[in-house]
Amino acid sequence: MSAEIVKNSVKGTDREWKSFAPMEEGFAFGRLQEYWVEEVCQLTYTRISPLCATPESIRGVLRQNSDSFWGVFERTADTHRLVAYHAQLMLNARGHDALKQRAFQFKQPDLAMLCNEGERPEAIYLWGVVAKGKLAKFKPMLAQALSHYAGIPHYATLSTEDGFKAGRVLGLRPVTPSDDQIGGLFIFKAGAAHQPSLQPKKEIRVVTVTTPEQLDQIRAIRAVVFMGEQDCPYAEEFDGNDYCATHILAFVNNEPAGAARIRYFQDFVKLERVAVLERFRGTGLVHKIADFAEEIVRRKGYKLLYGHAQKRLLGFWKERGFEEITPKANFVFSDHEYVELRKFLEPHPERLCLQSDPMILIRPEGQWDEAGVLEKSAERPATNPH
Repeated sequence: MSAEIVKNSVKGTDREWKSFAPMEEGFAFGRLQEYWVEEVCQLTYTRISPLCATPESIRGVLRQNSDSFWGVFERTADTHRLVAYHAQLMLNARGHDALKQRAFQFKQPDLAMLCNEGERPEAIYLWGVVAKGKLAKFKPMLAQALSHYAGIPHYATLSTEDGFKAGRVLGLRPVTPSDDQIGGLFIFKAGAAHQPSLQPKKEIRVVTVTTPEQLDQIRAIRAVVFMGEQDCPYAEEFDGNDYCATHILAFVNNEPAGAARIRYFQDFVKLERVAVLERFRGTGLVHKIADFAEEIVRRKGYKLLYGHAQKRLLGFWKERGFEEITPKANFVFSDHEYVELRKFLEPHPERLCLQSDPMILIRPEGQWDEAGVLEKSAERPATNPH
């Protein structure tokens, strides 16, 4: 069965619905996958104009960067439908210049002017929003998902009277005095775009796995992300290395949300199986997991971190200080192209060694600064029972 057929078989299913973030009763929020493009076009042509971007252009933008489209879905009977969406173009330096010079083609964007997956954009253009009657519910979740883009210049063209009024309320101002009209180019006031709402702060906690229940939670996360989203076969995902590794588990408000695995070699450590459930992406959780992993391996005395990254995520890992190792031809597995990366780590000032307190060395993995159960046992006198 082809990957395309498998992906389309997810559309509208209970499995896809559970991958979204719940909103009010019967509504959910999440990334738009490519198989929803027809519904995007139907909403666009009905609510905005039949002269907007073509399905091919929308697919190209989606393939370039998955942060480009976000949707609101409504549950109907045993399926769900798209009822609102937010679309944005992630502009690189060339795209930003073209926008300021009024030379950017909005109907059919030049993909060379857009950022690839994982790259930080120089500017963001609000390509389209269809959310009539749902914007108030939509905006807080969108702000949370895209909060890591706060501070980047955000632009929009206010092309209708309703849009012009709403844009001014949302903090948009004309780029030039002549833009202060319907159809003009506007920019968000500093700090006005994608600021998280005043909802209760999400509590993020990252731990090393020390119980069978936590290992089950790790496996569940990876099954959803790698087997569900990326069509990875079971035997390839659970490859026989889970019982010779350190596992990292991240929680958001005590809900299992992300995972990673560390395996140790003679003079380097391999970071792998980094996964975050879709509804928790955009919260910075992946950085918390990577930071925690680096602290663990530095504490254990390692100075070199190694990994395999899908080509589409190369920009993200380079931002974290990784560098690409000399490419190897045809480095492909589980249907994805990969690159080898490495990162040299600073020595940890409290790294574990033979001179460390022996009671610290028998504490649970990653919990070396907390007294363990064996230290409590030392309160009893030594009787050497047989």
